[in-house]
Amino acid sequence: MLRKLIDSHMALWLLLLLPAAVMLWQFLFEVHSWGLLLDRSGEWAVRLLILTLAVTPVRLLMKQMGLGPHWPMWLFKRRRDLGLAAFLYATLHLSTYLVRQSNLHVVLFDLQYIEYALGWLAFATMLALAVTSNDRAVHALGRWWKPLQRLAYVSAIAAALHWFWIRLDHTGVWLHFLPLAALEAYRLLHNFARPSGMRH
Repeated sequence: MLRKLIDSHMALWLLLLLPAAVMLWQFLFEVHSWGLLLDRSGEWAVRLLILTLAVTPVRLLMKQMGLGPHWPMWLFKRRRDLGLAAFLYATLHLSTYLVRQSNLHVVLFDLQYIEYALGWLAFATMLALAVTSNDRAVHALGRWWKPLQRLAYVSAIAAALHWFWIRLDHTGVWLHFLPLAALEAYRLLHNFARPSGMRH
């Protein structure tokens, strides 16, 4: 029973969409705050993007700790879902921003500032990843698909800088991105320590 629940695709999506349901409920029926919805949707977009990028180094850690092969493979199979969920929260974040501004001239005016331009860059790269995340796109792009997926790192850097410059308090940025930076550093060190023919 527990194994079926853990492996359930529907259960995973219910869990991924739960924060959205909570924040929308609070927005509609409790605290009608566009700013709060904007902040929380952006934070969840970042968290899920970080989880998506952390899959590869975490899988590597799991294998080295002997926690496999089931759990590393379980994590790998859900990377696409995590990435798509991150994009959906980013879409909610952007939609909230656009509705809150309710003026195209204001949106275009904001674009001259680096913090807003980086937010748009993060969304654009996440959009490209979401559009090409299906099996049809994988086959159509062939060997170009994997390099395209590296846009996720552009998304993460742009999102981190967007968050850093849009907020006065930078604590949240460090708490979210430093663990990812440590995991990626570990992955790179591990790959460089391997024989050249075994690196990936």
